[in-house]
Amino acid sequence: MDNKKYLEDPEFLFTILAALVKKNDGELNITELEMEDVSKKDIIGMYYNKKDKTFCFKSVDPTTLLSTPLSSGEQLDN
Repeated sequence: MDNKKYLEDPEFLFTILAALVKKNDGELNITELEMEDVSKKDIIGMYYNKKDKTFCFKSVDPTTLLSTPLSSGEQLDN
């Protein structure tokens, strides 16, 4: 899976958003302040666990981006 390709695809991004809303009982509320708090410095990693067939989205600390190993069970599928 080419993560960059998927994250640049508007249809895939909408699918992620729809899945998050459905997972949250059909409604996900985000305040204006929460939206404004997001900046270009925020990095979200997308990982795919082949064993569990699950996607994991998590905040990534930019200072440890290249030095932090994946958590156990997580696989970055390129």
